[in-house]
Amino acid sequence: MDTKTRIIGHPTLRAADIAPNKAASFSPNLHKYLSARGVFFRDGGLLDAVYAVKPDTKAAKWFGAGTLLLGFIDDDFFTGSRLIAVLCNGSKADRAAYPGVTDGLELVEDFWDRYLELGRCAIDPSHQEHFLGDRFQTQGDTRTCFWCNHRQRKVLTPRIVHDTTWIAE
Repeated sequence: MDTKTRIIGHPTLRAADIAPNKAASFSPNLHKYLSARGVFFRDGGLLDAVYAVKPDTKAAKWFGAGTLLLGFIDDDFFTGSRLIAVLCNGSKADRAAYPGVTDGLELVEDFWDRYLELGRCAIDPSHQEHFLGDRFQTQGDTRTCFWCNHRQRKVLTPRIVHDTTWIAE
């Protein structure tokens, strides 16, 4: 993959491709944000990519290590938003330019291809986050993701708790 291709979030993606009416797994807020603030090419394709913040960098001081960002890199600026802000606030999420943080960002390879396949499960592959809408079908001790068929088994871990109370004699 050449350098120019790497900076493009997805070469053919359009906002309509991830509309929530196409699949319940697509985030309504991500769709709203990209429709209003996403940087698309006229002939198709999305400039915005997803980046993870590397630890012990200027970007980590600003955003926190491991934070996912949605936007693009231009010279020494990152322009975009925190992905969680987009997922929570849709088109109301702030988009800003941040200087001097680009060396602290790592491209999340193939994010958009995985999102097209799995929807929000691409953001939360461990299935620990709660999203609006039904995500799981539960039967007994097993739950299955409606969106990607990921299965989880419930495990109960017993614990002993001793409470200490002091009483007057």
